[in-house]
Amino acid sequence: MKPAHPDRSAKPLLVIGWDGATPELIEAWMEDGSLPNLAALRARGSYAPLRSVLPPLSPAAWTTAITGLNPGRHGIWDFGHLAPGTYRVDSTDARHRQGASVWEMAEAAGLSSAVLNVPMSHPTSELPRGAFVPGMGASKLKGATWPPELAERLAGEVPDYLIDCNMYEHAAPADFLTQLMDMTRARGEAAEFLLREGRPDLLFAVFTATDRVQHAFWRQSSLPWTDGARLAWRFSSAIKDVYMLLDDILGRLIDLAGPKATVMVVSDHGFGELEGDLYLNGVLEQMGLLSVRRSRVSPRIRAAVPRVLERLLPTQSMAPADFGDIIWEQTRAFSRGLLGNVWLNLRGRQPLGQVEPGPEAEDLMRQISERLLALREPDGEGKQLISAVFRGADLYWGSLAGQAPDLVVVPRDYRWMTRSGREIGPPGVITSEPAVRHTGNHRMDGILVAGGPGIQRGGAPTLLRILDLCPTALALLGIEVPRSLDGVPMSKLLSCDHGWTDELPARPERHKSESEEADNALEERLRSIGYIAT
Repeated sequence: MKPAHPDRSAKPLLVIGWDGATPELIEAWMEDGSLPNLAALRARGSYAPLRSVLPPLSPAAWTTAITGLNPGRHGIWDFGHLAPGTYRVDSTDARHRQGASVWEMAEAAGLSSAVLNVPMSHPTSELPRGAFVPGMGASKLKGATWPPELAERLAGEVPDYLIDCNMYEHAAPADFLTQLMDMTRARGEAAEFLLREGRPDLLFAVFTATDRVQHAFWRQSSLPWTDGARLAWRFSSAIKDVYMLLDDILGRLIDLAGPKATVMVVSDHGFGELEGDLYLNGVLEQMGLLSVRRSRVSPRIRAAVPRVLERLLPTQSMAPADFGDIIWEQTRAFSRGLLGNVWLNLRGRQPLGQVEPGPEAEDLMRQISERLLALREPDGEGKQLISAVFRGADLYWGSLAGQAPDLVVVPRDYRWMTRSGREIGPPGVITSEPAVRHTGNHRMDGILVAGGPGIQRGGAPTLLRILDLCPTALALLGIEVPRSLDGVPMSKLLSCDHGWTDELPARPERHKSESEEADNALEERLRSIGYIAT
């Protein structure tokens, strides 16, 4: 790529991620003075809700944000994926991503960057001018940072640094909150260290505490619309305390970056209340489209029994089943993963496919969609359980779009969710209480608050797209925007000009992490934050 323009707007550009930060909370708390630094940033720039990808799940959303590509081109949809030609579910990480990230494009344009805790970015490519600290997906810093010696330096500067913090590592919620706040303070110190030491042209840092605390304490917290009814509850301030801490960290980073800095605070999705878990496979089983081998013994115990002894175990029960219990030769459709997806067991794509591509597949998708849209919530009020069912082919495009779900199912306001590792409930069960202690879940709209050189005052429209974040950052950095990106610069947000290029940089050579074998612990991390149920 051509070198970045010397008269670029942002010197430097700070992209600060508050994972899961939601418009309903920041709007109220900016107004009442609880988030003074965020409010000051809005006053000298712009604010708008930021529409996520569908479904609004962090792996796809953050990868879209950093690449400017839709999932059909970057290839990341969920924390796990079906291994090609099998029914095996493997963990997903940056090795499965296509497309260069914004910091890799900045590197190609001669700029330096510092990357901190961006989900689904590990393992990193080599960044001769940059610094990289991994987020979720890495089990440890040693061998996973760039340069490799950064792990030891960071440990010396921020001894309490944690990659992640999970409620389910603690018997007591209060202990979780204490560690979450400590982890967030340490991440703020790490961001200051990277900004102060390297003086990067781009700092891209993500704080995940907002996501973690909202999953765990949404119903327990005092929120702007609860009218003080929860103020006396023990964890009433849990969510607000995290937001206020992040606002304090934001203020320090803005001061450290200096008056020429441009700052963008973004989230990958919003948040709201969680009603419970949803078993789409239960619907498919009722329709006669999915066949499951059930046992009176839990899937975990049965998996530990030698195969020669399996026939001695009871075979029928009302207990939940496991994804591995599906009888594929008798299955025409199945669901797996978070938030709601359905695949056909398609001939030529799945190893034991039962559905012929073409009219047969189209008719089956129509039948499934109609059945799902007819479902009602269990409270007896007649509300639709499912708001919409989309064809994957209508949502995603590109060379990897064939990996997408055939149907993307949208539960009403995402108040219900499917859950990895608990995709098949007891016979006849479609909804249940959450399998883990979660009371909050994702929503489609996150946030974008931006200010500084290159940003219009009050110029943002009512809704922006996360797809456009990467090309907008490139424009602020004075880097020509590749025309082949799916996103475009946010013209109503920007006050600066930008150039275009027909060049799309390839991903640089990947840094081979010493910790990649240990990173198979990702499943346990996902289990501990409730994305995979035990």
